[in-house]
Amino acid sequence: MHGIPTMTDLVAIAFFARGGGRVAGRGTTSSMSRARRRLFVSCFVASFASIACASESGETQPAVKGNTETKTQAKADAKADAKADAKAPDSKPTPVEPSPDTAQAVASSINAFAIDLHRALGAKPGNLFVSPASISIAFAMTHAGAKGATAQEIAKTFHWGDTPALHEGFAGVLARWDGAKSGLELDVANRLFGEKTVRFAPAFLETTKSTFAAPLELLDFANASGPARTHINGWVAEQTHDKIKDLLPSGGVTGETKLVLVNAVYFKAKWAEPFQASATADAPFHAASGDAPVKMMTRTDSYRLATAKDASARVLELPYEGGEYAMVVVLPDEAQGLAELESSITAEALQSWITDATPTRVELKVPRFRIEPGEAIALRSTLESLGMTTAFDPAKADFTGMAAKDQGIVISEAFHKAFVAVDEAGTEAAAATAVSMKGTGMPPSDPPVPFIADHPFLFLVRDTKTGAILFMGRLADPK
Repeated sequence: MHGIPTMTDLVAIAFFARGGGRVAGRGTTSSMSRARRRLFVSCFVASFASIACASESGETQPAVKGNTETKTQAKADAKADAKADAKAPDSKPTPVEPSPDTAQAVASSINAFAIDLHRALGAKPGNLFVSPASISIAFAMTHAGAKGATAQEIAKTFHWGDTPALHEGFAGVLARWDGAKSGLELDVANRLFGEKTVRFAPAFLETTKSTFAAPLELLDFANASGPARTHINGWVAEQTHDKIKDLLPSGGVTGETKLVLVNAVYFKAKWAEPFQASATADAPFHAASGDAPVKMMTRTDSYRLATAKDASARVLELPYEGGEYAMVVVLPDEAQGLAELESSITAEALQSWITDATPTRVELKVPRFRIEPGEAIALRSTLESLGMTTAFDPAKADFTGMAAKDQGIVISEAFHKAFVAVDEAGTEAAAATAVSMKGTGMPPSDPPVPFIADHPFLFLVRDTKTGAILFMGRLADPK
């Protein structure tokens, strides 16, 4: 079965950061095509605008200073490079294996941020689905252009600490994810869309291109922000297999926009052992608002199972084909025990539960479900509550690693959007064949342990090698 907790039986996640003034289109719902089941798509867009730097005469200072001939040549060279990048296929990070310590540090940072983010966003009732990995990647690129207190706060918020070779570590993780071939599709794409009059720092462009495979494409935001928005949305739709459309809403970029940073992730996978569609039946799901009818999938098989006694919950892992990625379900013992679980869970505890899980014969019942995004999640207030304030402050933000100080680049907002759907795996015929083949052996004598997910639970999709959480969410109500 194509699994899905996160970047989509389809997961779509979008992030936007806009600099300079009030954000147009904030809270606007961007349209998204209904995603096919068993697939995840994640997308992050960060857009930076400038705070106009006025001279004593009140005139806005020019974006680029210096000899006119040199400036013209620099623009021509940058434009030529951008056109070449735009026409060529997106480059990918060279598959460099990070050191075990660095890989572990990157994974641990993503997981720690995942718990922080879930707890902050979880205060609002209802279903929730996000991609902490996608957000972390986007801000790792942002961090490459930040300096001073701005860089320090971003690093602290995302738990990077003194991680050695941080950006190279992310590059190695990205290369692993983007190179996944065993029974799944996992594609990661990054790109920078910059205002054509801005001279971006060569070191920043080299880092984003060579480390994050995010080439720069120059656009005319100043005079044609509408067409620029249409172009960026087209790129996003292409990278997400048309699962995310109109990611940037009307007004999402303006004449003041200087840079739009985009991260897109597409994930599609089959369960290692699919559910048989004929075994799916109607059943009640005990939501906080009352019982709701669901299609409950059923399978009896061996799964890794753990009991989290300190959290009054159980943890079950459902592997995807190939075993390199898996969905983890954290099910509270009590029907209404999710709130207490969410308030107390830590990244360390979650990892220990998964590590302690052992193969167990389980009668598994889990509902088909879809979590479709409404309005994009505006992350600014959440990130500020986690300690990242300077990056959003026009008077203090320091992104001089991206462009000269007179550009006044600052993040105005960051948006995130995700979609997920879970259903049975493959075709019914293929599932029946697999079950038939397994049925030729002698049935186990011990009765299976029931694991019935008929009430609110947490779920996540993780990289089983590094332990990094790609997606995380909660199903509170399947309606």
